[in-house]
Amino acid sequence: MLVQGYAVGRAGRPWPAAALGVDHVRFRPSRLYCTTAPASPERMSARSAGLAALVAVIWGLCFVIIQAALPSPAPLLLAGLRALIGGAVLASWVVLSRWPARLGQSRAGSFRPGSWIRGLPSMRLVILLALANAAVAFGAMYLAAGRAEAAVASILAGGQPVVLAAAGWAFFGERTSMRSAAGLMIATAGVVLVATTSSGATSPDGVALALLATAAPAGGTIVMRQVGSSVDVLTTTSVQFLLGGAILLGVSAALEPWATLSWSPATIIGLFVLGVLGTGIAYVVWFWLLKQVSLVGLGAALFLVPVVGVVSGVLTGNRPQPIELAGIVAILAGIGLVSEPRERPRTAGLPTAE
Repeated sequence: MLVQGYAVGRAGRPWPAAALGVDHVRFRPSRLYCTTAPASPERMSARSAGLAALVAVIWGLCFVIIQAALPSPAPLLLAGLRALIGGAVLASWVVLSRWPARLGQSRAGSFRPGSWIRGLPSMRLVILLALANAAVAFGAMYLAAGRAEAAVASILAGGQPVVLAAAGWAFFGERTSMRSAAGLMIATAGVVLVATTSSGATSPDGVALALLATAAPAGGTIVMRQVGSSVDVLTTTSVQFLLGGAILLGVSAALEPWATLSWSPATIIGLFVLGVLGTGIAYVVWFWLLKQVSLVGLGAALFLVPVVGVVSGVLTGNRPQPIELAGIVAILAGIGLVSEPRERPRTAGLPTAE
């Protein structure tokens, strides 16, 4: 837990706050700050499980919306605009929600312009988060969507739960029970069934890009878990997407022909849906959940993404094979093993995670 600017690690050795990329540690509950490390229950409560499942469903539908806007001569431009829209919505919310308090401070003569962005980690970590969660993740996702079909949704989600579970054990000392390990293995087997039997042509570079789109946000999630209890979640999320979107626009301007891009109503509506719902709102909920549950339990919800991908394929005319349906059943069974709630002992004098 964080005590007087220090974080106590797995071996009980203190880590200075600077090592986490945090300038200072303070308790500001109204802005999602926390001076104690979040509890890491392996089983999720009903509320956390529902929110995690909702985020997974949103991200599963995002892939369908991306494909609806393709083919496009400028996929990186669309990816950058998605990140910018999500970041702008969150930044506007941060500014408007804090305006009365800042206005009062200004009248009192204590207003400082830099206080608008207080709560950010170090600039090095902001850039790292912008690259992982926005520039690389969205760029690879949009490029993969033009080179792969139904299997992409499974590939995007299939590796993240395992990566997050391994990171929780290696970096945060989270213990994985035999039940949760079995659930992860069963769900992973289900993902393999869905991914390897999905219809549609998938090129090797599409697979590579999809795997990159999986690894990048998993890394960003690990970094955010490390510093998330000492930073302002809303501000940090908005800034990383604004910066990541700007990076993508710069790359797109250098490599892609903007003049030939067709701005159809479906493209415009899809951009705003992906930016507001699939980026801004979904990531804030996701980063909030990082403070509530373990990486094992939270990552298990991502196994729902390939399920949503297959179901959406059915709604658009694709008929799944029986082995795909068996994979979906395995995924749902694995999620149930990992996320089944259990009673957790309360610690006297400290608030619980839920």
